[in-house]
Amino acid sequence: MRVPVVDPRRDKLIRHFEKKLAYFRGIPAHRRTDEAADEGEATCRSMLAGLRAPKSGDRDDATGALTLDAWLDAIEKENGSDQG
Repeated sequence: MRVPVVDPRRDKLIRHFEKKLAYFRGIPAHRRTDEAADEGEATCRSMLAGLRAPKSGDRDDATGALTLDAWLDAIEKENGSDQG
């Protein structure tokens, strides 16, 4: 039985960061510095951890981190793409 999709935008971001992580992992050692692969890999891992964490309100009290929805809303406001 298939579990229904709860948040398609979140699932899309998870797929995106999984693909980027695979890309950064595939960069050969001699090009890792030029491609900033270590930083990119760390960023992807961090984003995936945040996306896969259970959702509990707008902020996680233990870390003060924004939830995905709050983070995306903040980015949309900064970029002005919330005018829609």
